[in-house]
Order: sequence, then C-alpha cells, then structure tokens
Amino acid sequence: MLDLGGDPRALFAGLVREGRSADLSHAMTPGMPVYGPHAPYTISLHRRHGDPHPRPRAGLSSFANELLVTSAHAATHIDAIGHFSRDGLVHGGCPAAEIETAAGLSSLDAGELGAMWRRGVLLDVARQRGVATLAAAEPIGAEELAAVAEAQGTEVVSGDVVLVRTGWARYWGEPERFNNAGAGWPGPGDGAARWLIERGVHTVGSDTPAFEAIPSPGDSVHALLLVDNAIHIVENLALEELAALGVHEFLFVGLPLRIVGATGSPFRPMALW
Repeated sequence: MLDLGGDPRALFAGLVREGRSADLSHAMTPGMPVYGPHAPYTISLHRRHGDPHPRPRAGLSSFANELLVTSAHAATHIDAIGHFSRDGLVHGGCPAAEIETAAGLSSLDAGELGAMWRRGVLLDVARQRGVATLAAAEPIGAEELAAVAEAQGTEVVSGDVVLVRTGWARYWGEPERFNNAGAGWPGPGDGAARWLIERGVHTVGSDTPAFEAIPSPGDSVHALLLVDNAIHIVENLALEELAALGVHEFLFVGLPLRIVGATGSPFRPMALW
C-alpha cells in the first residue's frame, strides 16, 4: 500500500511545479562504505553467458545472473521499526526476543514497509553554517533545526519526511573517511530528535551512516524515533545535488524492498518538484 500522507493529487499539484527530480540514493557498488557492524556488500556472477546449460537455448542465446551478499543497512536504506530496542523492548513494549526468529523478525520488519509518497523537506544545516560539511561527532540541536527551517522559509508539519544535510555525503567516495567509526559522525542530538517528534514527522533521514551525532551526547536518537515513536529513519542519503539546486520542499517518493523478516531495506528515494 502506498503511504500517501494525504490526497496524492493535491500533493502532486502542490509540490511538483517544475517537473524536475533528483535521485537521493547512492549506487550500490563493490568497495562502497558499509558501517562496521553490518555485513559487507559483495556481488559476483553466479552464472556467465555461455556457461553449460542442460537444455541449450534456441539461437545460441544465453543468460547471466549474480549472487548478492549484503546487509539491508548497506548504501541508502530505511530502518524498519524493529531495528532498534530500548531496555530489551521494541516499539509497543514487546520484548525484542519475542520477535527474533531464525528467519528474521516476525513483526515490525521491512515486510511491513510500504512505498512512500509524502511532502519532503530538506533542512540544509551545512549551508546554514557556511561549511562544506560538519565535523565528526558534531551534534545538531533543536534550536539550530528551527533556525535553519526559518532561514529557508520551510515549515515542518505533521506527516513530513524531513532530511537533514550535514555535507557528509561528500566523503562517499572515500569509504574509510565516510565510515569514520573511530571519530564518529555529525547529526541531530536528542533535543533535535524531540523537536522533530513534536512536529509529528513521519520519517527522517540524513547523509551519514547514522541519523544522530555519534558518539551520542545524550539519549539514543534511534531509540527516541524508532522505539518510542515509530518514526522511520533513512541513512546514507545523497543530498548534494538537491542542496546545490537550493530545493528545500518537494514530493518525496521512496520504494523499499518488501523483505519479510529484515530489520531494514535498501531504499531508492527520489525528490520531485
């Protein structure tokens, strides 16, 4: 089911005025950054053109296929609600152990994710600060998000998909620097997360491996969003093109894979305006 967040005709008419679009995802390629706790991404040809086949095909035609090994949290991806727990409990107060099975999660999984079609907002923190990218482990506070929204003339309202740009996507081609596990990443702190929650946002996202300042200076932003409020998180977004064009309001369209049992899914989000 499409997660429309309102009348699709009104959304389209109100947000898509120029007929332009930007892809907000990174390509999945060998050697791309993958955060340490997640399985590395590999792709190889399982079958090559011309390999022997028990039934030869007409016209000497042949086919190839591949083997993918990946975490659902590689490249641009969306977190399912069951991805995180607090004090051993997932959203709704259920013990995490009760939904964990040998085949993945029995509920709150990526199989429950729908295609997304909502108003999108870009809060360009890096541009507001006048820097190419925020520093490692640098937190973003609630007052700063509010100031960015005001400076852009962009109101955050209930049901929005809010994307926060730190500039970190500039390092995507440098996996060691992008992962930066030792020093951490910039991102919203718990105060900023509460600011977004108060405005009733549907989904949040950023251009880093974790939608929060790491190391965390306060409460877990993931727990606040996923566990306490069932707000989805999109990570590793490609926001540079959108930022360069100065687009802050758009129709956000995102398509997760319906991977039953998975704690997240590769995600292909687009901005249309």
